[in-house]
Amino acid sequence: MILPWQTAQWQQLVSRQRQGKLAHAVLLSGAQGLGKRQFAEQFAESLLCHDKGENAAACGQCRACLLLKAGSHPDIKYIEPEEEGKAIKVDQVRALTDFTVLSAQFDQGYKVVLIGPAENMNRAAANSLLKTLEEPAENTILLLYTHAPQRLLATIKSRCQRLNFVAPTYTLSTEWLKQQSVANAEQWLEIADGAPIAALNLARNDDESIASRYESGLDTLEALQSRQRDPVSIAAEWQKKDSLRAVKWLTNWVMDIIRLAQGGSVASLSCPSQQSRLTSLANRLDVDGLHAYLAHLYEASRLLGTTQVNQQLLLEEILIRWSALPKNRL
Repeated sequence: MILPWQTAQWQQLVSRQRQGKLAHAVLLSGAQGLGKRQFAEQFAESLLCHDKGENAAACGQCRACLLLKAGSHPDIKYIEPEEEGKAIKVDQVRALTDFTVLSAQFDQGYKVVLIGPAENMNRAAANSLLKTLEEPAENTILLLYTHAPQRLLATIKSRCQRLNFVAPTYTLSTEWLKQQSVANAEQWLEIADGAPIAALNLARNDDESIASRYESGLDTLEALQSRQRDPVSIAAEWQKKDSLRAVKWLTNWVMDIIRLAQGGSVASLSCPSQQSRLTSLANRLDVDGLHAYLAHLYEASRLLGTTQVNQQLLLEEILIRWSALPKNRL
């Protein structure tokens, strides 16, 4: 079932396929937690299904669909990290050659390859894939999905049709989460940075440690402002857990403080459940200083996504800057 915030992208791909304009490689791009991999799987099922239904949805009952469910369809291949968070290796991509030279074993004529997260390809794997993209095999469709398109080779991106995914509205996301029986849907969505699939997974895993850290996050920031906590010790705590997530929360809170300081409505907030406390900070902090600090947070988030940075020192700098933000003149 196509997720409600993916209908436009689905219709776009189906239309291209029906008109014979579907490229041999499609790049699904967007933030993590929007269901891009699920979308790629469903489109692969549609391409391979023998008896597609309304809106090109796979029937789920034909021989091809049953083989897909069993994980034994001969005309589909997955290229993913062998361990979560690890790189996609060059040997995995080179194995595509043996797959693509063979004819499809079903009369639908398609062979489908799912690759992702594509940014996890190491340099050798990316270069090997580039050769495949430059010499596409007949009736082979490559579906790549990425959470970080900026980390892909420009030459790979230029050889793919791009399909972009954006986070759905806060209202749509929370309604969908409630339909999945998620309690406290609003808070889980804020914790997951507006990504409903990520919010659903966190809620189902009942990760109360994350929920607790989110709820106490503004306590920590207010303690820093009043010099009741030490930035160095907090940085050490963040590094032991999920520093990138913590910095993302901080970024969202700062954006909301700026919005509130400039008269923004509740509907404009990323974290409406924190409105009261964010408003208090908006009344105390200088908005120009917040804008400068937000630019620093963007750069810090980029650096935290690399392996060539001392995370402890970077987190200390972020928190020291927060504690030193200029106050409004009364």
